[in-house]
Amino acid sequence: MFRDASENNIEKNKELPEEFVDDDGVESLPKEISIDEIDESQCREIKETFEKIANKIKLTDAEKGNLGEMLMDQYYISQGYVPIHSPRVTDLKHKSGQGIDGVYEKTDFDGSKEYVIADAKVNFSKLNKGLADGTNQMSDVWVEKRLDNAVGKEKADEIRDAYEDDSNSVSKVVYHFSYADSVNGKSKSDVSTVDSDGKQEKDSVVVQFFDINGNEIGEV
Repeated sequence: MFRDASENNIEKNKELPEEFVDDDGVESLPKEISIDEIDESQCREIKETFEKIANKIKLTDAEKGNLGEMLMDQYYISQGYVPIHSPRVTDLKHKSGQGIDGVYEKTDFDGSKEYVIADAKVNFSKLNKGLADGTNQMSDVWVEKRLDNAVGKEKADEIRDAYEDDSNSVSKVVYHFSYADSVNGKSKSDVSTVDSDGKQEKDSVVVQFFDINGNEIGEV
């Protein structure tokens, strides 16, 4: 499945959120941003974006995508996973790398590891088919071409080895967030798996509900 990668360039997280850059565009902190700082930036940006949605401010497709990626990170963190992809989105202005949106790792009690390779979609956005390189988004071939760039070759090889040892240890999913235009402002997210050809399976499960302020709430 995930073997013989063709792209081995590793992209580092060089982009900083606005609060880490001064008025002249000069970085005011070292390039290395702590995981806690990234998470704080994401949570703050998510809250501010929900306020925009509540105030009927339209988001661009790129901004919707960035919101979805930040929500996805925070969802998998809440499920005990660690984001291992880079760069991570920390604001709506993040420039898309056209690669894998998220890769997450969880160590179980017995020391074994589980991995989730995920793509974030918002509202009516769908996985792309028939790309210029002849692949479908999130197909095995598409993922293989981009895995090294997302997590680095060493970690990518760990994921490949884990899959060869136990195919159930690696999942491919779509995290889909839909925000409501209804009066009560309720929004939700669901997760579905993706097959080897990049086809989204019809096994969607709702995993989160949000109120108008972006707070996760119980079932509505």
